[in-house]
Amino acid sequence: MKKLRIYLALAVVILWSAVLIPKFIARMPLFKRRIVCPQIQAQAPKKAVVVPDKDELITEAFAMLKVRQDEQALAVYQKILELDPEDSDALWGKAEIYRRKRQFSDAEAVLNEILKNDPCHASGLVTLSYLRYYDNRLDEALDLINRALAVPGLDDENKALAYMMLGTVNSRRSSQGWLFSKFKYGTQIKSYFLTAQNLAPGLPEVHLGLGTFYLKAPAIAGGNLDKAIDELQTAIKIAPSFATANARLAQAYKKKGDLDKYNLFLQKAKDLDPGNEVIAEDKQE
Repeated sequence: MKKLRIYLALAVVILWSAVLIPKFIARMPLFKRRIVCPQIQAQAPKKAVVVPDKDELITEAFAMLKVRQDEQALAVYQKILELDPEDSDALWGKAEIYRRKRQFSDAEAVLNEILKNDPCHASGLVTLSYLRYYDNRLDEALDLINRALAVPGLDDENKALAYMMLGTVNSRRSSQGWLFSKFKYGTQIKSYFLTAQNLAPGLPEVHLGLGTFYLKAPAIAGGNLDKAIDELQTAIKIAPSFATANARLAQAYKKKGDLDKYNLFLQKAKDLDPGNEVIAEDKQE
């Protein structure tokens, strides 16, 4: 009987270790898990698809995405996909444009296709993390971000976007939690956004993230209205058609008391994207 109790206790401990510990580890911020990028098995090798000047086309399309020329970028991605329907980078560009249009189910379907064949596609992981964040599935968003950060040879732009998402996720956790959560998560937000900006200062998203932090955070936590305006102006200088950056800059000028500039940038945001979430947020303030 004594031996039976010992065996039962050991079984409980093993079960606890197998089930709970991995869940705890998966939720640890920036836990560097080893990511294995498996090749697809049990399939005949696919014939390589030759797309003339594909690298140049991918670079051209990404440059368009960066400045929010989404329709022009989509035309280039479609050109690639007509010749190679499984090109991961072109599929990601298509998914990112769907995300920006808030066609989230279409975006997720494409991202799932990419990650099924290429589990280490960093851009796909980051974009999917945004969808999880949008649905308030923050643990899943964090897991995807950490997977992206653990991808071998991760480039600075994807790394910057991953850190920006870390700041964004922590910002929501801080705003939704009690005092302990505000301290635990709130103290990390600024450093994530600064890291993103230092890694890829040419990306408008990182200036939007840092500018939004300066705009929304209390002064005691690092909020600064003038710095917010500087960062948001930089985002718009890089990408004049970035609706969210225009809407945030409008909020900043409203807070500063400059109603002429508030109305100017709010109208720009409405012209670019009438359904933008920040415009709706501004109406509620």
